[in-house]
Amino acid sequence: MNLAASTQALALGNAQSGTPLSFAGLAQLKAAAKAQDPQSILATAKQFEAVLLQEMLSAMDATSFGSDLTGKNAGPMFQSLFNQQIASSVAQGKGIGLAPVLAKEMASRYHLQWGDKGADGKAPAATAFAAPQRNAGLTSPPSTGTTQGQPAVGLVEQARSFVESILPAVQTAAQRLGVSPKAIIAQAALETGWGAHVAGNNLFGIKGGGSWQGASLAELTHEVRNGIFRTETAAFRAYDNMAASVHNYASLLLHDARYQRALGQGDNVGAFASALQAAGYATDPQYASKVVAVAQSPLMEAATAGLSLGGG
Repeated sequence: MNLAASTQALALGNAQSGTPLSFAGLAQLKAAAKAQDPQSILATAKQFEAVLLQEMLSAMDATSFGSDLTGKNAGPMFQSLFNQQIASSVAQGKGIGLAPVLAKEMASRYHLQWGDKGADGKAPAATAFAAPQRNAGLTSPPSTGTTQGQPAVGLVEQARSFVESILPAVQTAAQRLGVSPKAIIAQAALETGWGAHVAGNNLFGIKGGGSWQGASLAELTHEVRNGIFRTETAAFRAYDNMAASVHNYASLLLHDARYQRALGQGDNVGAFASALQAAGYATDPQYASKVVAVAQSPLMEAATAGLSLGGG
């Protein structure tokens, strides 16, 4: 999704919705953000850049020779409106280069989708920014000249490297739980963006607290409270390595009575994921369907091609 073009869709700065610094423009942007629309990332960054530019212009105007022919009160008002218009116009164009940097930081910090194209409307290079996110396994990777609809080569290599690094531990866990290794890989891929964001070697988003006596790490997370997506900070378990994370994950499911219905589901990834969701593993109401979608995705097929996964 092209975030540069999306600013038009959000009507920031057009005649119908008012300027980006107007209340109408702000209300529309807030509505897009509440709807979890990833298009609002760059638009928000441009709003901030416009506000910053206006402050800079206002600071420059603070040094003056006094009132001009427009009068003592009218002059500052007209100058303020002029500064606002200049700031809006510059920010909605190429800006001063701050908005794309802010947008990338927001996408990375809040695990949101940056989109198929960058702020300049051009497809990113193979090494360009790709924000890790909880549903990264569901998104279409940027094209690198491969057949349309197929995962990009760079993303396949990343996903395969991730799978190979955790496969021995996953196979052991799958045998303990009686489920398909692919189901566990899909969940780990969903939680970490195919290994792009593995803070504290925590592959499954397991939180600390309770009986957990090990190390913890504060991280931002997306939760659904009363039907509303919220960004929160929570303590997550931290491990010495990813194998330890897989082992602890399997032990949690085995020894917590809530998850007993998830055990022994074999190759039925849907039943396994649905049982986890019903037991309260995640607050996202679409969590089970996302795990299944990752398990059945072309990227999963490409990342596991030729590997002996085994069965649960």
